[in-house]
Amino acid sequence: MVVLPGSCRLVTDPRAWVRKQVDGLCGIARLNLVTARVEIRPGSDADLATLVAVLGEHHWFTDRLARQQRGGGVLLVAWLDGRPAGEVFLECEPANEPEVRRQLPGVPRLGHLEVLGPLWGQGIGTALIGAAEDSARQLGHERIALGVGLDSPKARRLYERLGYVDWGQGTVVGTWVEYPDDGPPVTLSETWSVLVKRL
Repeated sequence: MVVLPGSCRLVTDPRAWVRKQVDGLCGIARLNLVTARVEIRPGSDADLATLVAVLGEHHWFTDRLARQQRGGGVLLVAWLDGRPAGEVFLECEPANEPEVRRQLPGVPRLGHLEVLGPLWGQGIGTALIGAAEDSARQLGHERIALGVGLDSPKARRLYERLGYVDWGQGTVVGTWVEYPDDGPPVTLSETWSVLVKRL
């Protein structure tokens, strides 16, 4: 059991999500061998050096671990053979975008879903999403949301296959700051469709 301070309390059992993926008629797992070896758990300060060495983004991971410590979210990391294979952040703090704050108050959001390129298509992203949904449920939420770029139809199809639907309020422009390791901070923006799922 993992307990996070503040508003986010979490008990994560990634095996529970894997058990849900078993075909009830035949008892045949729908997961491939790579996904079966993946462990998903909340990241910790002890993981920081390894996360940065494999996935980069020192500032981003430092910030998300600090948010997690204060109860503002949950950083979920997929581990394959002892190395990070991907991650997603369950954002519990109010959204930066005013229209999202107005339309989806208190609804947590998935952000920064990332899987290492050579492992794409192996079910790790789907497993991370499932673990984040389970975490949101355990925190008492009934819905979850995410933003997907208009230039990411493949990602949108994945989310829709997993039960996410358009929120019906139009697109949103998201703005954020990235901190490259070799230069000054850069402000970026992207137009997103907002998708929501009932848990």
